[in-house]
Amino acid sequence: MRCLPLLSALALALLVPAFAAAQPVPETAPLVGLDGTHQVDLVSEVNGHPYRLYVAPPEAYAADDTTRYPVLYILDGRRTFPAAITARAFQDIYDGLDDVILVGIGNGEQTFDAWFAHRWRDYTPSANAATDSAVAVQSGQPPETIVSGGGPDFLRVLREEILPFVDSAYRTTDDRGLTGQSLGGLFAVYALFEAPGLFQRVGIHSPSLWWSDGETFAREAAFAEAHTALPAHVFLSVGSEEGDAMVPPMERLAEGLRSRGHDGLTVDAVVFADETHTSVVPAQVSRTLRVLYGRSE
Repeated sequence: MRCLPLLSALALALLVPAFAAAQPVPETAPLVGLDGTHQVDLVSEVNGHPYRLYVAPPEAYAADDTTRYPVLYILDGRRTFPAAITARAFQDIYDGLDDVILVGIGNGEQTFDAWFAHRWRDYTPSANAATDSAVAVQSGQPPETIVSGGGPDFLRVLREEILPFVDSAYRTTDDRGLTGQSLGGLFAVYALFEAPGLFQRVGIHSPSLWWSDGETFAREAAFAEAHTALPAHVFLSVGSEEGDAMVPPMERLAEGLRSRGHDGLTVDAVVFADETHTSVVPAQVSRTLRVLYGRSE
């Protein structure tokens, strides 16, 4: 057994009693928040569900200024919004990003089950009862809470309620972005084709393109048949360790979009090496800011 140097052992002996005597943190101790951010709770008239917005204007935002800013809407806000704040803070050290208002969208969920049910409802563009049932059994959740197909209503919530609220409460431009991962990525693709022009910058990450036997590819093909323009900068990504159900479909979608030659469309895509479906998320958030909002000259 190694012996600690005398000085280190003495220091440890002096410190241990102090740690041992420490008292529990009182319940009245202030909670830690994210500096410069706001939280707003809304109840939708479209679908009757609550939503919580996490808003972070850029550092330059000031009450006595008239400058207006683009907005990036971030799905799964309670979990991804903090990552976006951190990524922006580091990239802003060397003025790496254009100023942008960040808005995380959640529903105030405090448990994993509530978060999962919320995103399963809102981020799926069509109903699939068989998949609902299988997932409820697999996750051990009550079947009545796992109900898909709320994507069209959630798109209305965005278009008719959340976006107008943010535009009225903050100094915004009509330059809007949307980014999501997994089911959130599936919804981002859906919004890209279903509401072209609503979002000019779109992050599509580890998208669940397996949904309903790959119906997204049929939707993309139908869009291409009917449209020659798609004014958007699209950034797609996936982790290399996400497997055959995730990596090839993302690459297929990226190549399909590039091949269409839509007027106004820019497509960037990356496969993050050695990353899984969950470990890749912070990298996706950070790279989305860099690709879609990298400082313009």
